[in-house]
Amino acid sequence: MFENELLNVYRTKYPNGISKEVANNYMIACPFLNEIAVDNGAFDYHRYAPRPASTSMELDVKSFIMDTEHEITIVLSNDTILKQLDKLLQDYGEKDSSETIRTTLFIVAAIYDKHVKEELYTEITTSENTLPYLQQVRPEMLKLFELLNTKRYSPSKKKELRVLNSITIDNGVKKVTLENSCHWLTDLLDDYLQIYLGVKSLEEAQAELKEVYAEKKGRKASNVACNLIMYGTFHLLQKYSSLKTKSEQIRMTLDYMKLLFEEGSYNVDENSTNAAIAYLVKQGYKPQWKPKQTEDYNFSPNNQSTEYLW
Repeated sequence: MFENELLNVYRTKYPNGISKEVANNYMIACPFLNEIAVDNGAFDYHRYAPRPASTSMELDVKSFIMDTEHEITIVLSNDTILKQLDKLLQDYGEKDSSETIRTTLFIVAAIYDKHVKEELYTEITTSENTLPYLQQVRPEMLKLFELLNTKRYSPSKKKELRVLNSITIDNGVKKVTLENSCHWLTDLLDDYLQIYLGVKSLEEAQAELKEVYAEKKGRKASNVACNLIMYGTFHLLQKYSSLKTKSEQIRMTLDYMKLLFEEGSYNVDENSTNAAIAYLVKQGYKPQWKPKQTEDYNFSPNNQSTEYLW
């Protein structure tokens, strides 16, 4: 997330590079495109098999800088954030663990600042296919998944059956109906969606269609970064702060969020915040920073490629 700052330190301190002896400790192989491994037998093996790594090596500048003693300059839009953080910690009587909390919350503020300015680089790499996948292709995949997994009850067999028995394809000139013999086509589609869509249930697919792609909303109404920072700050305080009660931890979480977010952009009610955190915990929420243009959308957790999104 601070790749540019780390590279800037290296270029400034080592304009001519570092010695070969030191560099050897930080050399990494250059992978060819994306190294991924997904082979379920349904598609071209070579597209999903691991690609051979290049024999060339390059210096991992970020690891070198992080592993050595250098000052790293981080510039924030809010140049009073440190003073505000110190006052916040003082107001809540944080002493013993204040440096851990202070440093962490400062770094989070810097990450959010990058996020707002659309300068945040994460493990999610955006390509020319990223937004078409998220905004156009993925909702079609969700609808297909919904169709494939909608079931009806068969009284004769006393069990639920897939509604889909045959598939009709119409290209505007000719229409053909496929009987889906031996489930060959639906099995193929299931495998495909497992890789590129990556939802676990019909309910999950329907929820995403409603929350993300419903026409009346377009994008999610909530600020996704609010959930991430709310969830993370509360658990940080719960683990490291001297605050004894959940109520105090939630109040300090909300006061920290007040430093970052505009008024009215999140719920400031303590009970609602407590309920929201409990809901995220129950859902197995995993905080993950995404570039701002992709923050409202989901990627498939089963596809590690940034080149092939569908």
